[in-house]
Amino acid sequence: MCQMRTTLDLDDELMAALLGRYPGASKTEAIERAVRAHLLSDAATRLRELAGSMELEDRSAELRSVDRGS
Repeated sequence: MCQMRTTLDLDDELMAALLGRYPGASKTEAIERAVRAHLLSDAATRLRELAGSMELEDRSAELRSVDRGS
């Protein structure tokens, strides 16, 4: 895994609240966990927003036929 060194100016209260959510975690660990959680949540939200926006042809019967060798 590649690591990038970054300097951040974060609000003290925000950082304290974040560290409260991840007791025992370092600042780096807490920020990484929060970013991962945000990205997972955002990905799920984006998928829900896409629901019904694509038309897919049901090819399952054709695939089952090919799989059976018919």
